[in-house]
Amino acid sequence: NILLSIANEDFRKEFLEAAKILQKLGYNLYGTPGTAKFYESRGLKIVSVEKPSDEDDDQKAGALKMIKDGEIDMTINIPEGTDRKDEITAGYILRRASVDFGSSLVTNIKCAVMLSEALELDAAEKKPVLNHIADFHKRPMMGFSK
Repeated sequence: NILLSIANEDFRKEFLEAAKILQKLGYNLYGTPGTAKFYESRGLKIVSVEKPSDEDDDQKAGALKMIKDGEIDMTINIPEGTDRKDEITAGYILRRASVDFGSSLVTNIKCAVMLSEALELDAAEKKPVLNHIADFHKRPMMGFSK
């Protein structure tokens, strides 16, 4: 289960293909109201959950309660850096709860997109070739030679 809370519409657009990847991989997507509405209007199946109003806001269908109850495996929360107090507070509460209750947390849109792409590669078993660090030391280097 992945919770999406992406404040800025430009960031939501940037994450659209990544969200489709996550859905295709079988993840259940949950979103705060604005995020869920954005992705639903673009054909994704996403369940809308309420943003917390404070740290004790344990609404039954709320994002905070789901995190506290261990129902969210990863939170993708991309803050806007806005002056709107409710956005900052709700985002902070979600990020803080993710850390406190052991849900993975991603707060950078580029990292969130790349993570989704990496999960897709892993699922397709097109895993990158891993090299031991010693292999890199054997390669010719620029500069002085002996």
